[in-house]
Amino acid sequence: MDKKLRKKGLVIIGAESQGSSDEQIKKVTDNAKVEFTITKGVRGPVQVRGIPVALIFDVSGKMIFKGNPSGAEFAKTVKQALKEVKLEDGDSDQKKARKSNKPLVSQRMWTNSEGKKITASITAVNGDEIIFKLYNSKRVKYQLSNLSAADQEVIKLAQEAIMKETEE
Repeated sequence: MDKKLRKKGLVIIGAESQGSSDEQIKKVTDNAKVEFTITKGVRGPVQVRGIPVALIFDVSGKMIFKGNPSGAEFAKTVKQALKEVKLEDGDSDQKKARKSNKPLVSQRMWTNSEGKKITASITAVNGDEIIFKLYNSKRVKYQLSNLSAADQEVIKLAQEAIMKETEE
């Protein structure tokens, strides 16, 4: 579902709540080729009993579904929620992208220094702070230095490409 609907605005966050080790979680996510964010040690205001369970939130952050993800009501609610999502069209031409306020780096998977992943675009870099734009259009501030060295290099190269364009 993640791969099929992410371009339509679906954001999946997996929640591990059974006390698994990082290695156990990584083994499962690697085997399943999971590309969405997995959180560990989840506790929160929503009480969950039994697995699997899915929570669906609309674009305003309101929970609109809680239940088993294999039921027809789950799929129907996902479709309905995605109708409310407003997405920007992608643009591979960096000059056009900058002029039309498109991301500095298009949507892709990012890895932090601890190996955790997130899928997002980057809309701005201000010193050591970057702004991620998630599928649901939410913008999140993040410390550049917390990303993996390879991802920091991607951002550096994107910034250099923009600077070069500006000079031309």
